[in-house]
Parts: sequence; structure tokens; C-alpha cells
Amino acid sequence: MGTRRVRRRLEFAPGEAQLPGDFGERLTRLKHRAGLTWEEMAEALGVDDRQLLRWRRGSCPSGGSMLSLIRLAAQLPGGLNDLLGDQPSAAPRKERAR
Repeated sequence: MGTRRVRRRLEFAPGEAQLPGDFGERLTRLKHRAGLTWEEMAEALGVDDRQLLRWRRGSCPSGGSMLSLIRLAAQLPGGLNDLLGDQPSAAPRKERAR
């Protein structure tokens, strides 16, 4: 007798996916990990360096650009986690005692 495969349905509603709030810092970390300048990173991604600046300031990359970012990150050890991982890019600052 054959084995039955049970397909698990993924629940993902459009619009739920959001970039981490510290995405600009994550881009910076990815750039450092890759050993690239901003101009070199823009060239590797096929975008203008001004576009990278917009992303660093909070603009969301388009589908094709995001795919290029993910491909770049996937080539670097820890790159995907740097770019999209659950952990914030930097430890939160401690508040001063009042």
C-alpha cells in the first residue's frame, strides 16, 4: 500500500508581510558582511545608489529588487538572517534611570 501525502495549507494573507522596522540598519549590516561600498552594492543589485538610500530611509524594495537583495544575502553566511531574521539588528538601548 502506498503512503498518502498530507498537504499542509499555508496561511498567508496578502499585506501581512512587512519589512522589519530596522530594515535600513539591516541593509548596512548586509553591505558590511559582503564587503561592498554602497555604489558596489547598488551595482550588484542592479539599482541606482539613490534607491539604496531610499530603502535605508524606509522605502520598500519592489518585488524584483527584493529578490535581488535576497539572492545577495543568500550568498553570504548569515546574510539572510541579517536581512530578514526575527532578531532586531541592534540591541535596544537601555533607558536611563530617572
